[in-house]
Amino acid sequence: MTGRIVDYARGNVAELAAVVDTVDEQVLQNLVAAIVGAQKVYLSGIGRSGLSARAVAMRLMHIGIQAYAVGEIATPGIEAGDLFIAVSATGRGSLLEQARVADKVGAPVAAITTKPDGELQQLAGVVLVLPVRSQVPTEQHAGSLFEQSALVVGDAVCRAVQERLGVPESELDRRHANLS
Repeated sequence: MTGRIVDYARGNVAELAAVVDTVDEQVLQNLVAAIVGAQKVYLSGIGRSGLSARAVAMRLMHIGIQAYAVGEIATPGIEAGDLFIAVSATGRGSLLEQARVADKVGAPVAAITTKPDGELQQLAGVVLVLPVRSQVPTEQHAGSLFEQSALVVGDAVCRAVQERLGVPESELDRRHANLS
């Protein structure tokens, strides 16, 4: 074995902290405002980024936001006044097409990505850059640091939404899964 696993974990946490230290607070505030102002919120991501997107959608639902993970069977169509949030390191592929659909129907677009520019970012009114591999190097596997950062920052955004709306913890607990 080449290293201690606990040291790998410490390295992962240090990388994650380095990404969080780069995040623009005003962009986070803008994202919170967009979520609070939306009729419904749609989150989408492909692969592991999609897992982070779905986790944030669930947390928003616990707060009382009408939040959906794109691609789930019970997800309704997006409309004007809704918000589409794309979680994509590259900002390309099918998420770009989803963002175009959202934009076409009049739903604002937000992007959580690693790059400040690109077609997705041009469509987005809010662009949250998590500079994985550019500003913050990583020793982790593939896109692990991006999806971890998206989840941790997404959790912080959810907490800010909860506080802004004044939703008590008991309401989150009430909406938590209770059939499993």
